[in-house]
Amino acid sequence: MCEQVEERIRRTAVDVLVEVDSLWSSEDREQFLSLVLDGLRSPGRLSHHAAPRNQYIALLRLCLRGDPAPGRPGGLTCLATVLELMDPGSPEAAILSRLADEWQAVRTLPAEFLQAWDLLEEALLSVRLTAEERGRLVMGATLSRLRRLPDHCTTPWSDFLHLVGQNTAPRQVPPWMVYLDKATEWMPQEHRGELRALNRRRAARWELGETFDRRRYDSTWAGPQLSAVHDENLAIRIRPAPFDEDHYTVSHWFHSDARSPHFEGRRDSAVIPFAALQQTVSDVISEVERAEGDRPGRLRLEFVLPLELINLPVESWPLDTEDPHLLLGTAYPAVVIRSLDRLLDERWHRRWRLRWQKLKDEPTSSSWYVSIPDRDPRHHEKVLAGLLDERQVAAVLSEPPERSRQRGCLEIKAALRTGYPVVVWHRTSESTAEFRQALSDLFAGGFADLLSRITRFRQEAAALGSEHDHFGRHLAVLWDDPDRKPL
Repeated sequence: MCEQVEERIRRTAVDVLVEVDSLWSSEDREQFLSLVLDGLRSPGRLSHHAAPRNQYIALLRLCLRGDPAPGRPGGLTCLATVLELMDPGSPEAAILSRLADEWQAVRTLPAEFLQAWDLLEEALLSVRLTAEERGRLVMGATLSRLRRLPDHCTTPWSDFLHLVGQNTAPRQVPPWMVYLDKATEWMPQEHRGELRALNRRRAARWELGETFDRRRYDSTWAGPQLSAVHDENLAIRIRPAPFDEDHYTVSHWFHSDARSPHFEGRRDSAVIPFAALQQTVSDVISEVERAEGDRPGRLRLEFVLPLELINLPVESWPLDTEDPHLLLGTAYPAVVIRSLDRLLDERWHRRWRLRWQKLKDEPTSSSWYVSIPDRDPRHHEKVLAGLLDERQVAAVLSEPPERSRQRGCLEIKAALRTGYPVVVWHRTSESTAEFRQALSDLFAGGFADLLSRITRFRQEAAALGSEHDHFGRHLAVLWDDPDRKPL
């Protein structure tokens, strides 16, 4: 793994340098090379090449040859420093600085961490914290020795790599280990246990187990303190009872960013008939609001449904069954559907995570696939081919996915299996040109605040009254975050 990571860093560094606009002229390249050689003070000789890429390959070989002299920066750090000098604020300089941290980390960390490199990167990139919150995490890990992160540190992953290069006092736990351990509190469940165990085993090998445990369970430092207004989620799962036809069980999980990044323990209802579902859901929401509502939390409702119930119009259910006018879809910041089938079938998770990562990386984009109704017998083949486009993260079905509509059922299954985290459809009819235009207007702002726009869209429909057939009354939204799994 070490060799693979180092080769990837070398290739990325060369690719970055080739793309730097301020180094396109031969004069600027010569000045850049001269400044780097001055900074390295390396006895090696730099061979010269006419092609810029070959010149940067030769420069990188010189920069990465052996360890830097005492008191001198590493080769990649020197590249980043010189580029920042010549082109202040250059994004390429920040990338090179992150590569420099990663190069040092891959040559410093114990072998078991290198073997878990991909897991470390994926897990730390899944941690969603603001710059202020990450700063507090770093201050806690370094016992306030490092009070400000450099500008090139923009994610928990880049913070972690930078901390590997920080000095450690004798008989103290390295800051990177403390940072990683604290960050696991915000990771998906499947990563948290493995990385905590990996960290603890290494501390024991270094005979720092007791010191490590004191840092881990230090009650005076609770990690990042969130802002007053924070996100909360109530996941409500409805699934058929195994031995009672037309009967169901309702389970729920609660999550608050003020306490943890993960859903808390499940609570189940008794087996109930279909007619009692709305009342049971209303009771669950009331129970959670009484227990958890005395905080400035934005509560999102997530209905976890099997495919046979995926078109259940939960956003149109009343908040209180005694007052049918206040609907869930207008009373809460977001009411969405999640797929129980995909949560339970890990074969579908890789594509799901890839598309979700693309959505997070490009939140302002509006990349979506639209299935248009037609009578072509090859309709499903065409839809499947369109869904396989890796550039898309949202899908619009041609019709509702209900038992009487085969195309809608096939399309929702295909969208889930090909990893789409966002799927929308009209609950009662085929997708029309007018409906698709309304969706185009909603998606035009990207995904960053799409759920808020959808809630406002539903509120507009409610304000017009039931006599107006506004699309907001019939809009179903599946929004499925693989980083939070209510299981």
